[in-house]
Amino acid sequence: MSVIGWYGPLIDLSQAALHVGDFVQLIVFIHRSTPVQYKLSNGGEVIRTDIKVADDTRSFFSVSLWQRKMAAAAIPGDVVLLQNVKLRKFGDSIGATTAHCSSLVCIIHPYEALLSEGGDELTANCRAGLAAKEKLRKVVQWAKGAGSTFRNIKLHSDQKNYHFFRNWKLPEKRMSRDCFSLSEVSRLTESCKAKFDASIGEIFLLSPCMNLDEPQKEKLFVSRRLSNDEDFGLAEDLICTGCQLCGSPLGLENGSMVDQISVPLYCSKSLNRLHVVSMIYRPFLLYVWDESECIPLLVKNQAAEVLFGNIKAEKIYSHYSWHKSHSHPHSSADAESSHPGSRIASSPQAIKKAERPSKNLFLIWLIFLKMLLEQGKNSPLKFEVTVNTSMDKENGRFEMVSSTFPCSLSINRSLD
Repeated sequence: MSVIGWYGPLIDLSQAALHVGDFVQLIVFIHRSTPVQYKLSNGGEVIRTDIKVADDTRSFFSVSLWQRKMAAAAIPGDVVLLQNVKLRKFGDSIGATTAHCSSLVCIIHPYEALLSEGGDELTANCRAGLAAKEKLRKVVQWAKGAGSTFRNIKLHSDQKNYHFFRNWKLPEKRMSRDCFSLSEVSRLTESCKAKFDASIGEIFLLSPCMNLDEPQKEKLFVSRRLSNDEDFGLAEDLICTGCQLCGSPLGLENGSMVDQISVPLYCSKSLNRLHVVSMIYRPFLLYVWDESECIPLLVKNQAAEVLFGNIKAEKIYSHYSWHKSHSHPHSSADAESSHPGSRIASSPQAIKKAERPSKNLFLIWLIFLKMLLEQGKNSPLKFEVTVNTSMDKENGRFEMVSSTFPCSLSINRSLD
């Protein structure tokens, strides 16, 4: 199937935990492919493509593709051979990631072939060993049996999408729309507000620098960093000086995003048009998903506060400064804030020396982030977003307004 040699065994996805840190071969069915990118006004760069795959032993498994050619070949609905991918553990979850020696070989395309042809016909022309052919036969048999479940995976025309819109009454215009799937949200053609249920997949930091090597790019994905107990710099990357109301970073610290985001002279959400300057959550992308699609939501300060349990950025950074200065006795929050490499502007509330807080909100915040990113273990949240059809998906087309947990949850009442 490929001229590249195998650096590890062909395994079932259910055996992934036994091979963490090793190279393996996978024959899998692709559920969906999601490029993660950050677009600037003069272009953009696809940093990584995440695909969800399955085989006859496990219905969902994450693979991160770092090569563009490989990502372009990862088409939802295909059955592929993933060669020489490395298994890694992130917290409680296990996923695969590609390396320089990895490759992707399409075995069955298109998806309709799985439904129209028999398993023997599909595997007959596969030039592989007996073990690979047997594994392919099992994956094909499983995919054919689950065909009705994947009917929304590969959609080529509006004719196949009619079931998403059959209950709509057009051309009536509504200020707010209840959407039943993310596919429906992504196909909205008019700017409006939309409400929908979705699960959280990833938090992606908007980096001011696009020329990053692979380890630096990995740090843009919050779920990766939360699995590293020694990485406490997340507060510095996710919190900055900006306007509390409109959520715009004001570029008062080094490494600001002024080059990427045009900072407005006046605040659009203030009655007197003046910015309310404080520590805020830096804008980031929240990737949410359901069975039909995965889309990025632009999240600014006030929406981030709601998402993070009504904990303000100022409090998080204040507690982070205390934690950092007391974890490293020879350094202090004041020295860090005045250091040339510091990316957070000096703030009396953020860096003042205080007595030991009764509750360290920074550590509680980290735990809360881990809970949000427990993929597959949390119930979907109810989101409300502003849809701006003049923007693309990775540049603010969907901006989060609010989010609601399945049960009533108010973190600030118990922590204030």
